[in-house]
Amino acid sequence: MFACKSKTDTLYTKLSENIYEINNQYFYDEKVHIYLIVLKDKLLLFDIPAYSEDLETFITSFKKPVYAILSHGSCGIEDGTKWQSRINLKVYAHSKDENHPWLKMKPDFFFSEIPFFADNIEVIYTPGHSRGAICLLEKKSKSLFTGDTVYGDKTGNIKDFRKESYTEYENLNDRLSSCKKLLKYDFENIYPFHYEMIKKTAKERLQIYLNVK
Repeated sequence: MFACKSKTDTLYTKLSENIYEINNQYFYDEKVHIYLIVLKDKLLLFDIPAYSEDLETFITSFKKPVYAILSHGSCGIEDGTKWQSRINLKVYAHSKDENHPWLKMKPDFFFSEIPFFADNIEVIYTPGHSRGAICLLEKKSKSLFTGDTVYGDKTGNIKDFRKESYTEYENLNDRLSSCKKLLKYDFENIYPFHYEMIKKTAKERLQIYLNVK
């Protein structure tokens, strides 16, 4: 069963003026990245962290309503239900992931039309890793939150996903098309769910990977 859990250590890392990584999040024993974006009138989680009282205290200290958007269906973890009841978290997921077999909670909203959260936030539909996969661009910091659409490796390059195995819910050609679509946007950082972040040179690295000039 899908299990995302927290391990005790520093609660968060500040990535920019208004972006935090929630630390020590694990998919089974593999580290993953969950993000909190502080907006003018709300908080936005990109994917949902494992629940802890300390994390609840941190999130509620901002005294703003809290929303979450799932990068893909398998990021809808069982703890999402607990967050919904504890802090009235409102969860968004793309409607094409409504029947994803790893979706372990019930989002409040399944969307087909792209939702609006703030002027500096753009939600981008990027099918491939799942039918309803999305990315999110935070324009001020030029940060692209990619879920499992694209991610870095330990050398600072794009991790090659073309050799991965694909289930009936995934499509390599769609994923490659989605990555090419991302090149239309102005970004410097890739903040993924799995694997490594790429800072400052992310767009150039993606261009190289896709052999696009």
